[in-house]
Amino acid sequence: MTINLHDITGQESGIILVEMDERGRRMNMVANWGDKDGLPYLVEPMLEPFSFVFLQSEDVHVETERIHSGTLNDEIAHDGLEDWNPLDDDLESDEPCDVYPLSNGWIVVAPKEWN
Repeated sequence: MTINLHDITGQESGIILVEMDERGRRMNMVANWGDKDGLPYLVEPMLEPFSFVFLQSEDVHVETERIHSGTLNDEIAHDGLEDWNPLDDDLESDEPCDVYPLSNGWIVVAPKEWN
């Protein structure tokens, strides 16, 4: 079964912590996943700005035992790589969120006030 972030979170958008580098740093990637299947990956086309492609991820699943609630400020990557945040959303707020760790090491953060 392919992962569907809308089915998991009940939301159409949120933040995905991705791209761990050799120092364990992550990038906050704000994404609108709607009802798309798969996980979003940033691509850099030749003549257009960055965009997403959704790739099938049949071997990735939510680690249900690690799902928890928290606040956005506590859950995002503070020392991460360059964030993908095109609408300049406030990632440093104390807004409540639900957190869904994935088996590939990514983390899906669903702020409760977003949709």
